[in-house]
Amino acid sequence: MADQPETKSASVPAEGAKKSEELKSKLRQRIEAAQSKLEGLRQSLTSMRDEDREALRKKGEELQKRVDEQKAEAKKMRANLQSWEQEKSQQTKEAVSSWRQRREIHKLQSRADRAEEYALDAVVIAAYDFEEAEQAVLDALTARLDADQAAQP
Repeated sequence: MADQPETKSASVPAEGAKKSEELKSKLRQRIEAAQSKLEGLRQSLTSMRDEDREALRKKGEELQKRVDEQKAEAKKMRANLQSWEQEKSQQTKEAVSSWRQRREIHKLQSRADRAEEYALDAVVIAAYDFEEAEQAVLDALTARLDADQAAQP
């Protein structure tokens, strides 16, 4: 019977390690996707020529549609981030330390789950913000091409 509590306590760290690896994997995937988008924009800017105006306009329209579709989701995620910030400020270091000492696993697990949600939402919002920034770059390029064309005799 003495072995049973050890097995149970050994499974909790193993489960925690599994969740930690899952979180790291999700974050890695989101960050790699954002890096890929950034690299794509960099390559597009490098290879762009004046005659690419129509392609630029079309890409801008596609991006704007995606940005518009994501606005509601981003708003919801930003509210979730604010909620976590408030919740976190109410969870003092002393309270969390007390939970650890009293081994209030449920409270600690809930806090960890919320922190993971926060991290994932923050990365997704950063990707959404990047798409808005990409849209701004495309708008600026289109405006510059228009101005340059109008200035030509």
